[in-house]
Amino acid sequence: MQWIYAKMKSPNYLNTRMKLRVSYTVRWVKVSKCIRGLEIITPLESFRDDIVISDGEIRKIGSGICNEEIKVDRGKYVIPGMIDIHTHGIGGILVNDIRSINDYEKMVSYYYSHGVTTFIPSTISENVEKLVSIARVLNEVKSIGIHLEGPLINPNRAGAHKFFTRFDERILEISKLFKIKRITIAPEILSDKELENLADNFQVSLGHTDANSDDTRRAIGFGASSVTHLFNAMRPFHHRDPGIIGVSLTSPIYAEVISDLVHINEITLSIVSKLKGDKTILVTDSLQAAGLGEGEFLLYGEKITCDKACFEANKRLVGSNITLDEGVRRVSKIIGLREAIKYVTYSPASLLNLEKIGQISRGYVADLVILDENLNVLTTLKSGSIVFSIFKNSS
Repeated sequence: MQWIYAKMKSPNYLNTRMKLRVSYTVRWVKVSKCIRGLEIITPLESFRDDIVISDGEIRKIGSGICNEEIKVDRGKYVIPGMIDIHTHGIGGILVNDIRSINDYEKMVSYYYSHGVTTFIPSTISENVEKLVSIARVLNEVKSIGIHLEGPLINPNRAGAHKFFTRFDERILEISKLFKIKRITIAPEILSDKELENLADNFQVSLGHTDANSDDTRRAIGFGASSVTHLFNAMRPFHHRDPGIIGVSLTSPIYAEVISDLVHINEITLSIVSKLKGDKTILVTDSLQAAGLGEGEFLLYGEKITCDKACFEANKRLVGSNITLDEGVRRVSKIIGLREAIKYVTYSPASLLNLEKIGQISRGYVADLVILDENLNVLTTLKSGSIVFSIFKNSS
């Protein structure tokens, strides 16, 4: 809890000549911060007002007295901190290669600089022993969760993945390390009992799969709650065989969409937004190239090239180099700003059952991002503290 000393003047009229004698008393005054006059995207509605922050939380929406005003030149919007639930890396660091607190904190600082205040590290498929080892490191560095993308996936829809296995009990070790954990699986390669066991221990997402309609409905029946990068690395939609795509678009599960407008077309994005609404989630599916621009990188020891997205030598897509703020800038031109913001804040928070984040409302954690009119990140706050700013004198 943040408090400051405050000297308060107390008039004293006790002397006989009625002259004013001033004494001082010391009181504790709670520290509060204000963001004033910007357009707030909650993201369920938008309006212009002030935000009062205290003890890391939003105390009030509206004018109020505060000890510190966070003044941001060129600021136009305040949005909730963005949430990326599917990201394999950023700033030259791949989640699978994290070996220390320093590696992890470097990643965190990159995410902050792009307005992401919560992220779920995603592993690419490895053998189970290595995945358990990676998970233990992420647990030690206090990651809030983990997303295993594979290895329980279909080799026929592998994408960039190189490791595959059927159900392995050792994967359940990982589920005991984190409060928030997801796993992307192909339901058609798993038995009913295996699906049920996974759903009891993980939040199950469907991806890298050749699942037909029945396979998909079976998995949803056992508790699958989302589909991983809809349309990519899965059985294509056909009007007589709608498969996983058809069921995902017409059932109440959440749908991830990669936000680079390379992995899916603009029209496809519009269709998903109209059909899924608040159950649409924008993700990056980013590799270590995110935030570094174009260049060549290594994945599984093999060269990939990243420009508008990331490709193997045979030009097959293997992931993105986009950051989530750039995704919002691109996608908002197609579906509108408030919807784009909703899909990177409210929707992922709802899927992951994250309490008190993803919205701007009294009592919510003050994870906030201030944007300019072009949606560039100017300042990021985590629990009310400035963790990134383009302005040199910000604290």
